[in-house]
Amino acid sequence: MVQPSRKRVRLSRRRILSSLCATGGVLLAGCVNEPDASNETDGGDATAGDGGQTTPPDSTQSVPELPEDTASDACPSFESAERVVCYEAVDPEATPIVLAPESRSVRSDRSTGFTLRNRSEQRFETNFYHWQLYKRADGDWYYIAPQSWPEPLTPLAAGDEHTWTVTVANGRVGDGDSVEPVEGTESLTLAGLGGGHYAFGADGWFAAGSYEDPIALAAGFELEADPLQLRPTAAIAETERDGETLVARSTRGEPDGDGDRPDAFVLERVDGSETDAERVIVEQVVRNDQLRDAIALSRERDADRVRLEEFSNSIPPFGLDDARTYEFRDERYRVTTRAGDDGGG
Repeated sequence: MVQPSRKRVRLSRRRILSSLCATGGVLLAGCVNEPDASNETDGGDATAGDGGQTTPPDSTQSVPELPEDTASDACPSFESAERVVCYEAVDPEATPIVLAPESRSVRSDRSTGFTLRNRSEQRFETNFYHWQLYKRADGDWYYIAPQSWPEPLTPLAAGDEHTWTVTVANGRVGDGDSVEPVEGTESLTLAGLGGGHYAFGADGWFAAGSYEDPIALAAGFELEADPLQLRPTAAIAETERDGETLVARSTRGEPDGDGDRPDAFVLERVDGSETDAERVIVEQVVRNDQLRDAIALSRERDADRVRLEEFSNSIPPFGLDDARTYEFRDERYRVTTRAGDDGGG
């Protein structure tokens, strides 16, 4: 979500989180808050060629000059980026590096392209796997995808361009299909997206620059689609009441042995005193099966407490060590987990 790299990469916190996200865990906070962090290295800006020889950065060149004002409300801020070059804010023909959209309006089941164009005279270091999708809701930006990605360095040579072709295919997500992770460098089919304003982006740095000062490139677009409905996945096999708790059993996962008991993903509706709640939108929630099922069941069955039982494939269960609190559609939910061999309710 490791590929050969021209840059030595150490295991960063982001990569650890990415690995946990890939297991289907509930680490929404880590997965969402750090999508745009750059590759971290344990060396300088040197890169390694095919023969393993180290090539120092070109000190005779300077970073190409960008326009003074490159930001726009049409694009997210990319916290870790030194600059954000938003297509809507610049003259694409006069800007040395730009991400150009094929269309400003996209329909479901139709393909559209986003092309990273390097019009400068030097290499732009980037990672074609680390495209980024955000959605704007109520004035704020939310990171949507990908949940994990490989980390090779895929340089874009001077004068070259690279295109990602994106197709929105929601399929039967509203009927219970899970949203599968998407990984790729060219053709991307994305599900679980409701209508609204989105931005597609990438980041990197020029050869004469530094990975510590990345440049983000982005383009906004409108998705013409129905609102995404939150419903449980088809993996919910049965539900029952246990006092004030709604117990749901999932078909996901397999026991390690005959005596293995399912783990528990527990969601409780809480009041506004939980001040550290992370606000999430439906396009984020549907990308985590356990959170999706628990919130959807809580809302559908008017249950203040939901215990989802299934066999998790990670330690700690569902990748969640500490309690997390989320805010979704004006309700707050506290999430905890329990290993199957812990007992309790």
